[in-house]
Amino acid sequence: MSDVATIAHNDFRNVRRSRILWGVIALYVAFMALLFYASGTGASPDVRDTLFGAVFITTLVLPLVAIAASYLAVAGERESNTIRFLLSQPASRRSVVLGKFLSRGLLLTAALVVAVLVGVAFVLALYPALEPMALAKFTGLTLLLIGAYVSVSIAISSASASRSRAIAATMAFYFVTDILSVINAFSVKAAMKWVFGEILGLGISEELYEGLSTVISPAKAYVNSTLAIFSPENFQRIQIPGELPFYLETWFMIVVLLAWVVVPLVAGMLALDGAEIG
Repeated sequence: MSDVATIAHNDFRNVRRSRILWGVIALYVAFMALLFYASGTGASPDVRDTLFGAVFITTLVLPLVAIAASYLAVAGERESNTIRFLLSQPASRRSVVLGKFLSRGLLLTAALVVAVLVGVAFVLALYPALEPMALAKFTGLTLLLIGAYVSVSIAISSASASRSRAIAATMAFYFVTDILSVINAFSVKAAMKWVFGEILGLGISEELYEGLSTVISPAKAYVNSTLAIFSPENFQRIQIPGELPFYLETWFMIVVLLAWVVVPLVAGMLALDGAEIG
């Protein structure tokens, strides 16, 4: 594990110099600060109501930041051929993938912590109650979202021999699993209902459609996992009447997010193991 730690440390020192990346991270922190301030200066500020908006901002913005931070992690090294120098040191290809994942994940974790601390400062100044458990749940679930999109981006980067392929594949993944999954008007779920229900005439329940769309989208799983923060009566993101099946409960959403962290990371290690390094 020492080689993983060394790669992660060196990679973190390199990536933290990116002004464009820090600019995107600063934009996310600014959005969060504005949200907490605007909600705190309203008629009846409430932390959970503010976090409801924070989930929407985070779902759309933070995966994009994770992709920007991670899509060149390995592909950039391969295209510039600097990966040969990296592998000439006592480090395996799998250590490279793990080290890159840790460094990019740590960077995004730091950004999230800053955003949450800024939010906490506004809560202490403007809100009647802190509600630390709600803030802690939001932070923990968002860390899983970060891990999922960093893992997928690192996996795609490990399987891509050029920057152009890496950015094309990661942006396609973001568009399908984020934009087309959480915006109901033209979502993947709506497409599945049209194909399986209207065209093929399959009698699939609304619960199963929601479950399928959740499994294929870490962003959707994250949104639905926030049932742990908000009361079901006020939560309108899962449009299922009555009691939820087990595969739509918070604990299963967490399992899905963990799978999106682990499985792509393993796939990335296998992809780099079998790649030709010119």
